[in-house]
Amino acid sequence: MNILIAEDDRVSSKWLTITLERLGHTVLATSDGEEAFGIFLAHSPPIVISDWTMPRVSGIELCQRIRKLRLDQYTFFILLTAKTDHADYLQAMKTDIDDFLRKPLDAEELGIRLRVAERIIQQRQEADRKIRLLARFPSDNPNPVLQVDQQFCIRYANIASLSLLTQWNCEVGGPAPDKLRQLAELLFRTGQRQEVEVSGADRIFSFSATSLSPDGVAYLYGHDISDRKRAENELILLKNQAEENALHDQLTGLPNRRLLTDRLGQESIRAQRTGHKLALVIVDIDHFKQINDGYGHKVGDEVIVTVGHCLRDELRSSDTVCRWGGDELVLLLTDLRDRADVGTVCTKLLTAVKKRVADAGIGAPVSLSMGSALFPDDAGDPVLLIQQADHALYMAKGDGRDRWQEFTGFPEKQDAKGQADLFLRLTTAVAEERITAFYQPIVDALTGQVVAAEALARWHDERHGWVPPDTFIPLAEEKGLISKLGQQVLAHGLEQLSQWRRNGHPLTLSINLSKPQVLESEFGRSLLQQVKRRRIEPEWITLEITERESVLAHALGRQRLKGLAAAGFRLSVDDFGAGYSSFELVGVMPFDELKIHLGLIQRIADPKGRRIVQAIVEMAKTLDLRVVAEGVETEAAGRALTEMGAHKLQGYYFSKPLQAGAFLSYLEAKAASGETSKRAA
Repeated sequence: MNILIAEDDRVSSKWLTITLERLGHTVLATSDGEEAFGIFLAHSPPIVISDWTMPRVSGIELCQRIRKLRLDQYTFFILLTAKTDHADYLQAMKTDIDDFLRKPLDAEELGIRLRVAERIIQQRQEADRKIRLLARFPSDNPNPVLQVDQQFCIRYANIASLSLLTQWNCEVGGPAPDKLRQLAELLFRTGQRQEVEVSGADRIFSFSATSLSPDGVAYLYGHDISDRKRAENELILLKNQAEENALHDQLTGLPNRRLLTDRLGQESIRAQRTGHKLALVIVDIDHFKQINDGYGHKVGDEVIVTVGHCLRDELRSSDTVCRWGGDELVLLLTDLRDRADVGTVCTKLLTAVKKRVADAGIGAPVSLSMGSALFPDDAGDPVLLIQQADHALYMAKGDGRDRWQEFTGFPEKQDAKGQADLFLRLTTAVAEERITAFYQPIVDALTGQVVAAEALARWHDERHGWVPPDTFIPLAEEKGLISKLGQQVLAHGLEQLSQWRRNGHPLTLSINLSKPQVLESEFGRSLLQQVKRRRIEPEWITLEITERESVLAHALGRQRLKGLAAAGFRLSVDDFGAGYSSFELVGVMPFDELKIHLGLIQRIADPKGRRIVQAIVEMAKTLDLRVVAEGVETEAAGRALTEMGAHKLQGYYFSKPLQAGAFLSYLEAKAASGETSKRAA
């Protein structure tokens, strides 16, 4: 079929065009509502797909214009929008819109909707053809045919319409039903032809006033649209089911990450308006891997379901319990008046879960670690609120688990005494090799498979708990500890990479290099010895150089990096877009990939931010660089980046950084579901 697309977002329009052409349709595309109406007049496509918001003429206005044409053939109109409120859906459906699709679009769902639309259009066309064919023979017409005079009395009824007249308590010579009277009245008064739906006992008919006889009698023809109405109802059911599945976790039935993110945004706005507080609590099931290994995955699933349902049952209906992923759940507590309310709720939940698990007879010992942060006291935006709660969770785990910990802030950088103490403790931690690594998965943008992991430095101190990297990394750089710290993270990462490969996970490892490491005369030789000893190929290692590091502007640094590239290691520009963005150096250095700074990714919903990211992707392609986008927090951001051409994605949408054991469990879970990589990145 010919399909008209009216979409002013270039990326979405391109994606739609490619998808529809793959489905065998011919596409007429424009980015302007006024131009779309002109194209419609010229080509009369049976299906129109239009964005709600467009230049000059909106999607709803375009639909209204098309409906006013009163064309013989029916046009199926699909409205696209990023709006998610139920009120928006009702507004659209009240203005003669046939279907309503929310962005970001899914190719499979779009295909289902189009198949239903095609079936409805074909049924309408077949019915119209039969009406035209049989119009000259009303008595033999299998569809109802009536004549109504200017006093709105029924002058004639064919055999097919007699049962309907009985159901309507009407007869020939008597007044026509109200809906049919309105059809005839419009034809008598204005000459316009309109359709109305009229129900029988078990069928639905569409009646239209088609013509006037020489003596001023209106001909009303009806055709059975019961099958079409069933198809429309099927479409609504499919849409509702798809929305339900997209917003809820399949194992527990609880809201998923996407729904929680939407509610968090809405509730933070409402909290600002009402002056109440909002708490985000991240919940982790303690030693869940041991439960899975010792009792089996079936018991592990039962634990997740039992814990999730217990949390839901113990909270108010206005609160939200979400399965964030794996064994991690998130609570959204609304309308709080005081910080102490959070502790009261969490303490109650810790006890309630233990009792529920015991009553269920699961057999596995279960306890929880919880970390909470308060909006707006601890963070003024949802993304930071999640990060603060996550930090509090690390503190709860570090303090022995089976407890709740609220966010209490990070070690004071401005306090000279506290800074000196932190430096001494960091010096000891580096000397005793207590700096470890967490691993964050990197996925293929097209397949969703885990293809790599980034090793990230982590430090747990007995006094300060989990110290954030943005606190201890700058301190290590300032005090000259960064090289030794980096060596420890590198050693951990190489050992884990070797283990993953032995266990059948063909991943690559990304790891950050500091300027002092690069400039060390023996660094390259030492790195080659380490990978050789572990039977690791250099091409499995991606060395990330932060754009802000002045090593790129250092002649010796560039020489060392070229040597590493010549030895087979891959080079990546990290945090691109956060600093001065030296395009010249990126172009002449032997980089393999470019990693877009998360600050730009978080602006992707803004049109200007989206254009900046798109420009970086296009520039990288020109330089034959693969593109990695870090800081992906939502499904919409991941989809947009994939449409732009990003090769790999990384961020909390897929997983937070994990300890080595948890990361291996993550890989094994992916393997069990068929989502692990079959090849290296």
